[in-house]
Amino acid sequence: MGEKKQMQSSSLYDYLSWRGDLTFDHSGFGEVDSLILSILTYIDFTGFVVPDAEGGKRPPVLLSVTKEFLKAQKGVIPSMGLIIPKETVTLLARTAKTARFGLTRPFAFVNRICDEEQKQFSAISFLLGNGDVFVAYRGTDDTLVGWKENFNMSFMHPVPAQREAKDYLEYIAEHTHGNIYVGGHSKGGNLAVYASVKANKATKSRIAAVYNNDGPGFDSDFISGEDYKEIKDRIYTYVPQSSVVGMLLEHEESYTVVKSRQNGIMQHNGLSWEAMGNSFVKLDSISEHSKVVDSSMKEWLATMTPAERESVVDALYEALSATNAKTLSDLGADKIKIVRAWNAMDNDARNQVRRCINIIFGKKKQQKTDKGTAAAK
Repeated sequence: MGEKKQMQSSSLYDYLSWRGDLTFDHSGFGEVDSLILSILTYIDFTGFVVPDAEGGKRPPVLLSVTKEFLKAQKGVIPSMGLIIPKETVTLLARTAKTARFGLTRPFAFVNRICDEEQKQFSAISFLLGNGDVFVAYRGTDDTLVGWKENFNMSFMHPVPAQREAKDYLEYIAEHTHGNIYVGGHSKGGNLAVYASVKANKATKSRIAAVYNNDGPGFDSDFISGEDYKEIKDRIYTYVPQSSVVGMLLEHEESYTVVKSRQNGIMQHNGLSWEAMGNSFVKLDSISEHSKVVDSSMKEWLATMTPAERESVVDALYEALSATNAKTLSDLGADKIKIVRAWNAMDNDARNQVRRCINIIFGKKKQQKTDKGTAAAK
């Protein structure tokens, strides 16, 4: 009966049902485990998970942490912004009830946002119970500065979060033993790769695998470096069939295409990825739409120098910041702010932003956006 169910369904929740009774002592850490824990990084564990790795006591297990977290919410699911699904909290609750994850020990949770540095960085680590540790980096959250740092990757190397990711990984390595697994979703996947590539030799020698779940790549100079080549064979990159984010910039390592239950850019939501047994459901290639977006995006970026990219990104961020909005939720709650920001941009920057939107969503979608903007004016 259990095997028949496994053939019929393949969500992350099913994975928890199929393999949740297997601790990491019985079945080693894998790709689906990486995605689940990477998704949990979007939860604000401040006050619930110890912020360091140096305490004398062992940190509490995830089950205990989750009970305290849910109790503090008083039955209300906290909002994590416009782009992080509320189902993330459901995943936490379901995950914590399993022996596989509930007995892990989360620790060293950090969440640092700095407007001056244009940095959004968050990470958490998990002791897996078998001596190994998983270091997980959060992707882009709801903050505008987080999105600014994302765009900065097109002309700045490294961005502040990447430098901090390296320092964090080495800090965790210094206070743990055993194998180290590193991963993240979206920008978190990029941070996982950067940190692992740039880590010192002692840390790098302990890294068993690096999981990049639909995170952007790097420029050609980065992936041609010797420190990248040293660990390339331990980097595993996964993208859904209509990936947009994960196809940005360059990936020298081969990537695996994962089946998603969503459509288009919504496939970036890791909760929509399908699993079978201890692996993702694999496809032969990305979709034609993803190939078109990938080639069009690279062609577009090639038309601008790094300085020109910086100018466009700065213009967009300054216009949005002038509205006093700090998050995407702030903008979503007041559409007038979006119109004001759009009108505040110069024509060149506005045209470049329009072109980017057009590439990602397609011309038909862009026409609707233009009409909506005109009506708002």
